Amino acid sequence: MTNDTAEARAEPEWTFEAALERLNEIAERLEGDGMELDESLALFEEGVRLLRFAETVLSGADARVRQLLEDAGGGFRFDELPEAS
Repeated sequence: MTNDTAEARAEPEWTFEAALERLNEIAERLEGDGMELDESLALFEEGVRLLRFAETVLSGADARVRQLLEDAGGGFRFDELPEAS
């Protein structure tokens, strides 16, 4: 796999679920035998990009849940959050 392919696979238009699925694929390949160093490094770099994307999505979801649960009046409220950059 080339670095161009790895970069294309870690674009931000991915969904959280697709990123997790690809991370699992990468982990399986890295745990296997017979891979050249360059290919291993490219997969590792792609995995890091996907992990950062997934962490950003989870952080945003956590903030939204906290806003829903922290209404002092006992009810639920939802305030729009700014889009993650």
